[in-house]
Amino acid sequence: MAIIKRYQVAATKATAGVPVLVPAAAGSGVIVATVTSTANSVGVTIDTSNANRRGQVVGTTTYVTAQQTDSADTERAVAVIINPFAVYSLLMSGGAAEGTALQLFTAVSGGSDGLTIVMDDSVASPEMADGTVYCLSGANAGMARKLTSTSTTTATFVVAWPRDVAANDTFIIAPYSDLFGVKVQLTTLLTQADASIVVGTGAALKPIEMKWDSRTNSYLEAVLADSVFTAAMA
Repeated sequence: MAIIKRYQVAATKATAGVPVLVPAAAGSGVIVATVTSTANSVGVTIDTSNANRRGQVVGTTTYVTAQQTDSADTERAVAVIINPFAVYSLLMSGGAAEGTALQLFTAVSGGSDGLTIVMDDSVASPEMADGTVYCLSGANAGMARKLTSTSTTTATFVVAWPRDVAANDTFIIAPYSDLFGVKVQLTTLLTQADASIVVGTGAALKPIEMKWDSRTNSYLEAVLADSVFTAAMA
């Protein structure tokens, strides 16, 4: 069950669905996370700052501190899901910009034991070891495996692909794997996961599961890993 509370903001909040953090010392309200930090998170917003804490629409999202000439309410608040165990679904983006297609990797060759794939581009820069590889086309289409080590364009796995990988099979890769690590870098608007970066980089979120589909419609499910309501996850 979602637990939702409204909190005064410390700046204009024009985008819904972003993490917010505890107020700073002498601050006026909750502050927006950054692409690499969700420390002391309160939760995730579900609206913008166009209403007061009573839910009455004030007509603008603009943060104000001074009395208004028309005596309008100066309070600006957002509704926040504060359940520390809420699971959020983030579209995996292939870059910092929201909605960027994930990079397409094409197999040059695959080992006969299903434990290695030589790709057409580097899987070591950015480093993708401990990430996950998903097969888009070929005999293993629809399957995913954790990538355990890399060497330039060679991806190595502990659990074999069930069928031999052939040249021109296609794949997408994300720098996460189920339950591994506590880092997910956010996109510029803080609404999606930037899957183009090195494994172990980003804000404090715990990957729970990945929902694979395509380069533009694959999702990461995660929880906030440094909530003000719980101890930070190790």
